[in-house]
Amino acid sequence: MIRVVLTLLLTLALSFPNLVAAAEEHWEYTFRPGDSLWKIAEEYTTSVNNWGELLRINSIEQSTDRTIAPGTRILIPVSMLKQQPAPALVIAVSGAVQLVRADGEQAELATGTELFSGDRVVTGERQSLRMQFADQSELQVLPNSEVVLDKLSHFKATGMVDTRIRLNTGGVRTRVIKQKPEDNYEIKTPAAITAVRGTTFRLSSDDNQVSRTEVTEGLVVVSADQAEKDLNYGFGIVAEQGKPLPEPVKLLDPPKISDNQSSDASKLQVSWVRLEGAEFYRYQLATDEKFDQLSIDSRTDDSEIQLDELTPGQYFLRVRGVDQFRLEGFDAVKSFVIKEPSDDSLALKLFLGLGVLLLAL
Repeated sequence: MIRVVLTLLLTLALSFPNLVAAAEEHWEYTFRPGDSLWKIAEEYTTSVNNWGELLRINSIEQSTDRTIAPGTRILIPVSMLKQQPAPALVIAVSGAVQLVRADGEQAELATGTELFSGDRVVTGERQSLRMQFADQSELQVLPNSEVVLDKLSHFKATGMVDTRIRLNTGGVRTRVIKQKPEDNYEIKTPAAITAVRGTTFRLSSDDNQVSRTEVTEGLVVVSADQAEKDLNYGFGIVAEQGKPLPEPVKLLDPPKISDNQSSDASKLQVSWVRLEGAEFYRYQLATDEKFDQLSIDSRTDDSEIQLDELTPGQYFLRVRGVDQFRLEGFDAVKSFVIKEPSDDSLALKLFLGLGVLLLAL
C-alpha cells in the first residue's frame, strides 16, 4: 500500500511540476531596459545556469528572452536566490504586545526580539512597537492594531529588498529608506495595497474594510480593484473594498500650538488655533521624541486639552487635524517639561488641605 502511494505521488510530481513549484515561495522581479534572464540569473541567483529554470517557471520561450518588455514581472524561487531573507528587529516596545509566531506559538515581545515572515503582532490600548528591517526602514505599529509580516527579504549580496506587510486593523506609521527599482515595499489592507519607493506615510484600516493612506514625505502608489493612483506628498486617499478609488485629498496643515501651560505643576493645559476643515483633532502624548512610549492617544472636538496628574519629566505632544473623510493631517509637535513641585507649592497644598480638614470638622 505504501509503495502504491509513493508511486502515485511521484507520478503526480512528474506529471504536474508546476504544482510542486507553485508551493514554493517566490520573489517578484520587474524587468528593466537591457535585462535578460541570463543577466538576472547571474546577478541574483546562486548560478548563472538558473536562467533555463527561470524560462520554464515563467513559461517563456527561449527565443523571446531578449525581447521581454520592461515592466514585465517574473517569479524567482526564494531558494534559488543568493542569500536567504533576514529578520526584522524590535527596537522599541510599549506595553505587553502580543506576538504570535507563524507556527502558532506565542512568545513574549521585547526590545531585541527578531520577527520573521508569517509572524503576527497585536497591540491593545496604550501598546505600540517599532520594528526595523534589514535595510534600516522602520515600521511603528500603533495601539489597537494587528499586523502580519507576510514577507521579509533583504539579500546582502545584491542589496535587494522585498517587504510585504498586512495591516488587518488599526494603524501604522512607516519610514522607508530610498529603494532601488527592483525593491518592493508594500502594505496590504482588506481594501487596498499601498506600495512605496522611499517615503514616510501613515496607514489605517478599520473593521468596515476601509483604509486611509496619508503621505507626509515622498510618493506612494495605492491600488485596488485593478486600478491605481499615485499619492504625492501632502495628500491622502480613502479606499473602500469593492468601490473605485476616489481622487486624492489634500491633507490639513499642522495646527499652531500655543505656548501655554497650567500654573499647577502637575497639569498640562495646551491650546491651538482651529483649523478650517477639521472635524476633530487627534493628540498623542509620549515621553520620547519618536513617540514609542505613548502615554495618551486620544481625540477631542475642542481646540484645547488639559492633562492632569503628570509626573515630573519631559513630554512630547503631537496634534493633528482630522477632516471629513477621517484623513489625518500633518503633525504639530511640541515638547513640555513638568517640573518638580517647589517647597512653596508643597506648603500651599498642605495649608489648603488642613483648611479643608478644619472646615469638615
